[in-house]
Amino acid sequence: MKISISPLVQEKKRAERRINTFLMVDGHDVAHARKHMLALAVQSGAAPTAEFEEAAKIEGKTAQELAAIILAKPDELMVKENRRRSLLVAARNAETLEELNKLLEDNRVPAHYEDQRLALLP
Repeated sequence: MKISISPLVQEKKRAERRINTFLMVDGHDVAHARKHMLALAVQSGAAPTAEFEEAAKIEGKTAQELAAIILAKPDELMVKENRRRSLLVAARNAETLEELNKLLEDNRVPAHYEDQRLALLP
């Protein structure tokens, strides 16, 4: 029996791990998504929550004005997820190690701490 191991397969798995860690959803993303959801509700006529009213007061706006401002901005969570997905697909479709490394470098995807450890499996 002959076993063949392609280094590119292993490097693609490492690239996916790097991309997922780099573009991981964080607390700021969750807060923004929640704000966006509340703004949609307020714009649709729902009563604003006390927290949304407080946020509007901090900004010196009405709840409806704040909702309009929030909804005028891009949905950051969706933008981030679309970027993550496009990088994953591009990494999976890379045909050479050079192409894969260029993708990671061009998009400033930092190394993952696990990449420093010697591993036999991806």
